Amino acid sequence: MVAFVLFFLISFADLSQQAEWSYYYETEWPGICRTGTQQSPINIMTQSAVLDENHTHIKGPLQFRGYNSVKVRGENNGHTLKWGVDGQESQPVLSGGPLNGTYTFMQFHLHWLSEHAIDGMKYPLEVHMVHVKTGLELSEALQRPDGVAVIGTFALIGRHRGASYALEQIMSDVPYLSDRTQNKTDEFDIDLTRMFSPDTQSYYTYQGSLTTPNCEEVVTWIVMDRPIYITDDQYKAFYSVDVGSSYNYRSLQPSNRIVYRSVASCSAILMPSFAGTIISLLSCLSSTLTSGINKGICAILNAKRKILGNSIKHCSELH
Repeated sequence: MVAFVLFFLISFADLSQQAEWSYYYETEWPGICRTGTQQSPINIMTQSAVLDENHTHIKGPLQFRGYNSVKVRGENNGHTLKWGVDGQESQPVLSGGPLNGTYTFMQFHLHWLSEHAIDGMKYPLEVHMVHVKTGLELSEALQRPDGVAVIGTFALIGRHRGASYALEQIMSDVPYLSDRTQNKTDEFDIDLTRMFSPDTQSYYTYQGSLTTPNCEEVVTWIVMDRPIYITDDQYKAFYSVDVGSSYNYRSLQPSNRIVYRSVASCSAILMPSFAGTIISLLSCLSSTLTSGINKGICAILNAKRKILGNSIKHCSELH
């Protein structure tokens, strides 16, 4: 009888842990995940993103301090692999860009596939670097609309030499953390800048939420538009990790708010689709230049129409 009761309690505890929340059942997520109006992630449409030429929202360059050498521990929390700081005295600090004040680095974690999309296209993986408003505990930050800042960096799979560089520091942890019953790894030193986008001033930004329960709408998102690279073997390693499902990304949420893009994003665009790249480039061009391109295309088409005996359009009317 005692053995039966013990078995029942263990089974119930295991069931409760699994039932906490799952990527398979997003409609059952707690908090404001189903009722919030500024949820994340979203599909970022490059053509509708507002270029902040006058620096009204993005007031200056992003500033990164102390990211070159950070002591972290790895952990499988049942939903992702994350590496966080254990309250060390000197932690990395983020400021500038769209942020008001400074934000202290807490942890980074991974999503496969990416959570955000660019023009409907997903990346194989997305790194999230989570920061909390300096001076606040996480519980306090979750009560403020500007309490959290998250940098999202996409990853593409590459075959070139050096493709393993960005994630190389953490890959030895992955086999150990594949089993989510394991404890945290030993503390080790990491250079977080290796996971930075090639151009940290080239990004999209918007106000949104955490992408896990309770989905608090307290996040200033900074989504880098230039990806890092990982190898195919590194990517495959994450699919053997037990995170409760075969993937760990939240579904896209309504894009019902303004998304800003930094000025630098116009000079360095690299997205999963060729069409997306063209659209993004055109959205960055001045109206005069765009008009000139349209007229040039019109002139070429008119030459074709003349050969075919079709009526010619007035290119001067194009704007």
